[in-house]
Parts: sequence; structure tokens; C-alpha cells
Amino acid sequence: MTYYKFKKLPANFGRINLSKSDSLIPSDIYEYAKAFRDVYTRSAPGLKAFADPNWATHQEIKQLYGKAQSLAVQIAMSNELLLKAILLGSIGKFSKEHSLKKLVDSLDARYQEIIKKHFKDNGLNDGKWNEVLNISAQTFVNARYGFEGKDYSLDFMTLQLLNEALDNIFNNYLPDWTTLTKAQQKDKDRLKKEVDLIFDEDYQKEQADKLKLLRKAFKDFT
Repeated sequence: MTYYKFKKLPANFGRINLSKSDSLIPSDIYEYAKAFRDVYTRSAPGLKAFADPNWATHQEIKQLYGKAQSLAVQIAMSNELLLKAILLGSIGKFSKEHSLKKLVDSLDARYQEIIKKHFKDNGLNDGKWNEVLNISAQTFVNARYGFEGKDYSLDFMTLQLLNEALDNIFNNYLPDWTTLTKAQQKDKDRLKKEVDLIFDEDYQKEQADKLKLLRKAFKDFT
């Protein structure tokens, strides 16, 4: 009888102990999103192209389907975590929703516009926004149980473009939680004001000018 065996792991890597965190912050969620994305990006080159439905019963093709679905799980999970990090960072509440479409719809309208623009800049036709999101809405759930034989599509392009847009939002359009107290981090109105300032061009220009003067003064002093 044959069976799969893992390569022997180093003794100090066979077990990892994790400590419970007393608080949840967006950057913690973001790190997990990056971890899932890294697994996807490192494994994606091994995904072979396959399209012939007449080969679907061949064992090799079944394995390829499995590889595609396992990769989809990684990028879909990364997207879900990025969305939850952004929602937590902008409204102070952790969402337990799993539907990609519902999570995107829960975002600030300005965040949604950033995502839509990124999609359009990369070829999305007008009027296709809801269609592409609906295709991938339940990817994480469906791909985990691909052996159940459901009919669905794996839209890797949409999943990747969404990941890029969400990463951009997290790193450039989210309030800086390191400057907020724990009470402020849970204050939806305060976080909304912080988001408004991020999109306030006059305010951002004023802050940039202040920073430029500060840097000049520091340079002159040194």
C-alpha cells in the first residue's frame, strides 16, 4: 500500500505555539492576507492550462482542477482578509461576512471607486462590475469543496486585480491606527472623519507643505 509522506521537518519547525492577542488591529489581519497571497504567488507558476471538458474524468485533469481550486482558495482568502482589514480600519468593526461581493459593497463608496478604476484601467468593460464580483463572490467557499461538483468559474484575473486594489487602499487610504487611542479605534464617527481627511485634497496638500517645511528646517539645523 502506498501513501503520501511529508519530507522530514526540522525538529524546531514541527510545532509552532501561538499566543492569544488581547486586541485586533488592521495590520494584524493584513499580515495574514499577505501570507495567503504569498502562497498563491509562489504556487501559481505551477498551474497548467487546461480546458478540454472531454478530459475531465482523467485523473491528471482532476488533479489540475484540484490545483486550480487550491490556488483560488489562497487568493480568495487573501482578498477576504484584506477586505476585513480595511473595514476594521475604516469603521472600527470586524466583519464576519464571507461573501466577497457583500464585503466589497460594505466598503466606503470612495474605496469602491478606487477598485472600480483599477478594474477599468485593466480592461473591465462598463456595466460588468457586478458580474465579475458575482462570479467570484463565493470562490473561497466553492473552491474548498470543489469535489462536490458544483458549476462555477474561477476568475483569477478578477481575484488578482481586486487584491492589488485592496492592497493599495490598505496602505494609502486607511487611517493610521498608531495615532489613535483604543476608544478612537472603535469610534465609527471618528474613523469616518479620518477617512474624509485622507480624501480631502486641500488638507493633504496643507499637510504635505507642512512636512516639506519641517524637513527643510531640520536640514538647515543639521
